[in-house]
Amino acid sequence: MSGLIRLGASKLDLGFQPAEHLDSQDLQQDRMASDNGMSQKSLGFVSVRHRMDQGYFGGYLLVNSVARPLEFHCTVPVQPTRAQTILFGPTLEEFLCGEQIARALLSRAKLQPQVVLVDSPAVLCVRHWIDLPILCICKSHPASNSNDGSQLPAEHGFHCPSYQRNPSQYVERCIEDYKLSCLDSYRSDLEAIEWILESHTIDLDLQEPFERIVEALAEAHPRTKAA
Repeated sequence: MSGLIRLGASKLDLGFQPAEHLDSQDLQQDRMASDNGMSQKSLGFVSVRHRMDQGYFGGYLLVNSVARPLEFHCTVPVQPTRAQTILFGPTLEEFLCGEQIARALLSRAKLQPQVVLVDSPAVLCVRHWIDLPILCICKSHPASNSNDGSQLPAEHGFHCPSYQRNPSQYVERCIEDYKLSCLDSYRSDLEAIEWILESHTIDLDLQEPFERIVEALAEAHPRTKAA
């Protein structure tokens, strides 16, 4: 992959070695978790977006029970080489979005949320490396027939990854206006929905934090005039 994943001052090599084996150093101003926030129950949101001319970008936002930010991390763009695009084939987006970008973001966070929500099925495979409930969220009655966040309009030139596994590899549950799904091999992650209900987190707009992430990514990586 060209470039590095950068979280604040941290740089995580996107070769094939696991990101957690690399040394890094976080800038204090790049996270908003206070000593008081460390004891709060939190909810995580991970979004990965793609720009054709720049590559894949990832953002991770943790919020408290009233949706105020506790911690935020984002990456620099990750652009696969032509050879990697050929060799990974249709599995490339899942590798980039879940195994590389989301894994790096979640590994560097200081807080551990009760559950992490993602807006693309391509990110769900991060569950193989992260011991936290990971759920993909979308509207239960979207405007299109899409099963993921790809029905959202492109903003700032960003597009939601389109990769999906075979539907038989997901389990899902609908609550209120949302459809929540996870990998079938981690179907117990759906139990986290009970916490979402009991903590009244369901009363929040659970897709709005993804909009904040996209805006933050656009602010950090504005489009060039040529784009």
